[in-house]
Amino acid sequence: MDFLLHMTLYIALAPLLSGVLRKTKAFLACRQGAPVWQPYADLWKLFHRGIVRSTSASWLFDLSAPVVLGGTLVLAAATPLHSREVPLPMHFVLYIYLMALPRFFQTLAGLDTGSAFGGLGASREAAVSAMAEPALLLSMCGLAHLGAADPLNMFLSGLPAETALRHPETILIAGTLFLLLLAENSRIPVDDPATHLELTMIHEAMVLDHSGVDLGMIQLASSVRLAVFSALASGVLFPKALTLPVYLALPAALLRLSLFGVLIGAVEAGTARMKLSRVASFLMVATVLAAIALALQYAG
Repeated sequence: MDFLLHMTLYIALAPLLSGVLRKTKAFLACRQGAPVWQPYADLWKLFHRGIVRSTSASWLFDLSAPVVLGGTLVLAAATPLHSREVPLPMHFVLYIYLMALPRFFQTLAGLDTGSAFGGLGASREAAVSAMAEPALLLSMCGLAHLGAADPLNMFLSGLPAETALRHPETILIAGTLFLLLLAENSRIPVDDPATHLELTMIHEAMVLDHSGVDLGMIQLASSVRLAVFSALASGVLFPKALTLPVYLALPAALLRLSLFGVLIGAVEAGTARMKLSRVASFLMVATVLAAIALALQYAG
């Protein structure tokens, strides 16, 4: 029952997070925008369409979309959302490697069809992932040290119960995770998911050859991945929310994800997409923040 509740929450709330994000961007741009439930309608439409595959694609391309969605759901099963108890507890090092698995198969799919834009997006995606890995590893090490545990759910539940303002290292780690959220999910300022110019695409260039159910699985996986990062960052800032009773924890989880959707939408509405040459500096800032947080912890 706990497993079904946990996974149902992620799958049900992830498109809502994307809808709140888009609605916030539209509101701040003085536009009406699509309703918050539009991502649900898009997924319904894609899952009821047929699949068109390139004649040059191999079995790797056929396997990529299910692996991307399955790997992302495994991450969701290991990430606390409404409770510190998760269906699949795992060590944070294994968690980091599983984060790379969907990206690896998606990169292979972008290269497999032989498309110029697919290869371009795959190379950029691999570069961004490599530059983000040090910051992710340092932030996880900082959380494990702060929570005095190795499994992801245990060190989140072991975080200090006081307000995060009393612990500067917690704020620094949360800031690092938010920067990584933007980079790992191809959001502005690292990438623009709404762009239609292939030469500037990163994530969207890799999925140009996907259609129908395959594209629906990839879009659902992207929404769940965004929800996973949002739940992780909000769990660092509000560890008490993971210890509430169920009747309070479910609305709290919805509120936390909605707040992060508004925050991401506000950041995207107020910033522009940076040059690719500046992405390294952006992720270097995240790495430095995580390193400072870890140094503060070891300094006592």
